[in-house]
Amino acid sequence: MKLIKEWIEEKITNGSIPYFEYDEFSEITEIGSGKFGQVFKASTANMKLVALKVIINKSSKEEINEADDEFTNELNLLHEVGSHPNIDCLLGITKDSKDYILVLEYANNGNLMDYLKEKFASLNWNNKIKMALDITSGLEFLHSKEIIHRDLHSKNILVNNGKLLIADFGLSKKLVDANTGSVANIMGIIGYIEPLCFSNKKYYKKDKKSDIYSLGVLLWEISSGRPPFSNYLEDKMLTYRIRFENLREEPIENTPQEYRQLYEKCWNGEPKSRPDTSEVYRILSQLSTKDFSYLLSPQHEETIPSVDNTHNSSYGFHISTNFLRIY
Repeated sequence: MKLIKEWIEEKITNGSIPYFEYDEFSEITEIGSGKFGQVFKASTANMKLVALKVIINKSSKEEINEADDEFTNELNLLHEVGSHPNIDCLLGITKDSKDYILVLEYANNGNLMDYLKEKFASLNWNNKIKMALDITSGLEFLHSKEIIHRDLHSKNILVNNGKLLIADFGLSKKLVDANTGSVANIMGIIGYIEPLCFSNKKYYKKDKKSDIYSLGVLLWEISSGRPPFSNYLEDKMLTYRIRFENLREEPIENTPQEYRQLYEKCWNGEPKSRPDTSEVYRILSQLSTKDFSYLLSPQHEETIPSVDNTHNSSYGFHISTNFLRIY
């Protein structure tokens, strides 16, 4: 932990990461929690809302090291990424009596999964394509910097004034650092995970195409208003069918054909057949110029079984029984 603190203090001293005094924040309210930390909403001295991301104290040395690694990894990557309109940006860092805390952009509409559940009935197809463009733009920017997210799902997409932001970089990696066989390769919400991770756990290395698979699932989710495979209660059966039976979600009625074809390319079982982010963005940009007002959106399902009950966060962090570790 000493090296981590020294690295942070160096960045603060040379001005590359802004530092906020902790007593500058007021009205601090918890808005989410997860395995390694908590997220709080807070007001700054000039009444701007921000998010504070804090490491939860752990009992074992292994948990402490894992939490520290994830915190440092996220801070390092957010610092490297800098500012982008579709990335939840790092505003700076602060410190309470014990720990350093990330100061992040606050998203006033929560995460995408909850946003779709609440707002889906009011979204038309032009809204949905704009949402898909937002995610793709953020991911294209990450990939241009040779960063893979590795944990893209609708709990890690935030919504701020209707604009979508990619968040939660704790599991993200530079491509050169993405180790083969890492447990993180096979963590995440099952429906969004690269299928090859389920069978080649020791040898498969997540890459940009893995993110593209997750992006395809997110595009489908935007079209449906619900998380993938939300009716599945048995994780092992779902992973088996996704990997070995090429199971995918069904297209939603009144989905534009070009949009459906795009997400089906993204979640193709063969990574080499998937498009890159530039191609996805190009196709979505073309679709954004078309009028789809004649297409009716499906009615949002009132009940979302299984998945919604596995999360306790509306902001970034998540705790899920759909996390999968395969040994």
